[in-house]
Formats: sequence, C-alpha cells, structure tokens
Amino acid sequence: MTAAEPLDLFGNEPTATVPVETGRPPVNDMNLIEKVLQVAENTGYALVGPAERVYRIVANATIEAAPADETDAVHQLLDSKWLTKGGTHIYTCHGHAGPGNSVLVPRATKEKARKWRALAGRPITPHQQRKVS
Repeated sequence: MTAAEPLDLFGNEPTATVPVETGRPPVNDMNLIEKVLQVAENTGYALVGPAERVYRIVANATIEAAPADETDAVHQLLDSKWLTKGGTHIYTCHGHAGPGNSVLVPRATKEKARKWRALAGRPITPHQQRKVS
C-alpha cells in the first residue's frame, strides 16, 4: 500500500468488495458513526418489519423510532458488516407489541471503535477553545 491510497473510517485498507447498492447516500459523518456505535453498544437498536425500520431501545423491551440520519448510518454499518442482525425479540412501541430483530455489535467492531476513540482524542470544549484563541 502506498501513502496515496485511502484508508477506511478505522484506518484499515479498503477491501476489494462490490459495493451494495441501497439507494441511500453514504454516511461520511464520523461523529454520527461513532454515536451510532455507542448507542448500539450501550442501549441498542432494533430492526422492525420487512423494511427493517430502525428503532432505538429505550428501556427493557420498549423502542422508539430512530432519527433518519441514525437509520441511514445503522443500515450502512449493517451492509458493511460492522453491525450484524441478531435474534428476534418482542418489542413495545407506543402500546403496540410485535417482533423485531436486535442489532449486534461484533467484538471486532467494538475493538476498532475503542481504538478510534483513543486515537481521535477528546474533543476541544468551547472553554478550551477560548484559551487557544
């Protein structure tokens, strides 16, 4: 690999895979990807229905619809195998109960995300930014 070749979001060489055509624009916002990975690790996501709508798990088996940008990021991470579809569970949303699949975070993804967070460093707060200016 030469220095001119791009790396993926986690610093690895891109693999020569055929891109999955989903009709959704790619998510290039690393802050959003990081947020989605944190939510997936901590509270979780669920995929509901044949369209696999993305919901956030807010309590034991209670879900609420995820924002559109998170939905796109979750589907992109699923398509690229950074997240995987888990088993079927019964979830409740606004008094309605039904089946859905959990979204799992593979160990390799957790390790890569933690490495990325450590390498990226802590963000500068507005207070620190005033000191620099």
